[in-house]
Amino acid sequence: MKAAIVTQYNKNDLTLKMTTVDKPQITADQVLLKVSAAGVNPLDNMITRGEVKLIVPYKLPVIGGNEVVGKIEAVGANVTQFSVGERVFSRLPLDSISAFAQYVAVDANAIAKVPPYLSDVQAAAIPLTALTVMQAFELMQVKKGNTIFISGGTGGVGAMAIPLAKAKGVNHH
Repeated sequence: MKAAIVTQYNKNDLTLKMTTVDKPQITADQVLLKVSAAGVNPLDNMITRGEVKLIVPYKLPVIGGNEVVGKIEAVGANVTQFSVGERVFSRLPLDSISAFAQYVAVDANAIAKVPPYLSDVQAAAIPLTALTVMQAFELMQVKKGNTIFISGGTGGVGAMAIPLAKAKGVNHH
């Protein structure tokens, strides 16, 4: 399969190399996705520049991409909550990024069904920003009825924080 890989860290050149790699094999707890869209966000650039290598020491070359949308092509023996053909998205675990490829193997507990009103491209922009917001809510111990201030409500994370706050019954300014 085709994949875009990071071959070396470079602060001045964010080039990914197109190459051919083996199609991933799944474990009993994973699904195989045929990728239809992948998000590109600042974390991808940070990884390419080597800015997170002390936190997550990737063994180069590595397939890039943290956010993925695709249709399930195969399910592992232990996967019961998803079926072949379902459209799902994921924020791939940091130690197994690989969204910039034709296929991705991902744990079933790290995927969710894509709402039908979202296109694949729209859905690919959601996982990391939504997770960032939910982690912030958890750290702040936000509960229904609380009031929070969301700065930058027109940026990626802020725009995601507003509907998630509303869904949790949280007032926001």
